[in-house]
Amino acid sequence: MLYSQAITYLNSLSNYEQNRGTCSFNLKRIRNFLQAVGNPQRKFLSVHITGSNGKGTVGNFIFRVLKEEGYKVGFFSSPHLICPRERIRGSWLNSSTGLFKDIISRKDFADSIDRIAQIERKNRDKLSFFEALTAAAFLYFAQQKVDLAIIETGMGGRLDATNVVNPLLCVLTPIALEHCQELGNSLTKIAKEKVGIIKRGAQVVSAPQKKEVRKIIEKRCKEKDAQLFEARDVSLRKPENALLALKVLEKLSEKFPVSQRAIKQGLRNAYWPGRLEEISIIKQNKKYQILLDGAHNPAATEFLKKAIEKRFPSAEIVLIFSACRDKDIEGMSRVIFPACKRIIFTRFKNRRCETIKGLRRRSGEQGEGARNIKEALNLAYKGASANTLILISGSFYLAGEAIKNIKNQK
Repeated sequence: MLYSQAITYLNSLSNYEQNRGTCSFNLKRIRNFLQAVGNPQRKFLSVHITGSNGKGTVGNFIFRVLKEEGYKVGFFSSPHLICPRERIRGSWLNSSTGLFKDIISRKDFADSIDRIAQIERKNRDKLSFFEALTAAAFLYFAQQKVDLAIIETGMGGRLDATNVVNPLLCVLTPIALEHCQELGNSLTKIAKEKVGIIKRGAQVVSAPQKKEVRKIIEKRCKEKDAQLFEARDVSLRKPENALLALKVLEKLSEKFPVSQRAIKQGLRNAYWPGRLEEISIIKQNKKYQILLDGAHNPAATEFLKKAIEKRFPSAEIVLIFSACRDKDIEGMSRVIFPACKRIIFTRFKNRRCETIKGLRRRSGEQGEGARNIKEALNLAYKGASANTLILISGSFYLAGEAIKNIKNQK
């Protein structure tokens, strides 16, 4: 199978990321598949991460520090911004293309998808898009005999396709209201889904949580005889995501000790696109400052707002905004829109993308309109001053299209 054929095959599968309601959530399909290929997820050690915000950032921090120390580490994350290969990374890899230099090669990716396609040919109830990528990661990490794999959930936890691993550590980033249609319309219901990754006798590392969430975590840990550790910094000097990653590394230190040098270099080099990513671009001899962040729920938007207030206290913000229609657009707009001088609504290539008319109606803001990110950026450049910050936010899908467009302009 060629790489292009692998992508075609993946795109033929039901894809909940593109079209809600296209697949059912259960672990039966992926368990049956993994059993048929010898349960590769049992052939490597893992760290399993769930939560609402910061999963990828925390996982990336852990991955980069362990990579810096010289361990053979795999990292499975989602969503991707430009190509699906971004989801499967390895500390031993050195790619010449893509956002990361350590993503799986086209050949190895195609080989993993080909193996899945061959086995799935006879199955009527085929793996979904996310399940296939999860299986591909497990097959690849087992084949490569990684020392450890960092595994990020896609959505939820209890019924997430990744919840077939038996990890060394279960990690919980801050839990907030998100995916209410699928996970429940309250923090308590969402937390019950997230804590489904906690296995019997596990060690659990959690970020500080809201009171009702913490009760659910404590109850699950008691039921599963799991040890709970909280990553808390009384000095408030360290960023929350870095603090959580450091606590995880501390708990891993018996099997995977790391030096202070590796921690310092790993955190410093932990490039994670689309998350508070600052980009400068020069067009027609004029410099523009862009901040790219995939915040897609009110809690993440609140974090984004505070970060902007700290980093760019006097900037005039021009916001380019778009979001999936199943997201809390009303909540996000209430948080960030008042801080913006101009608002430009646009769209990205995903069936779940809200229309510009819908964005206006739900946010209560008329704003300006642009058919795509290219047009939105051109609108933002007009009238921008040296004090202007162009903020692009609302969705990782929008962030991915923005990165591609900005790279083409550089």
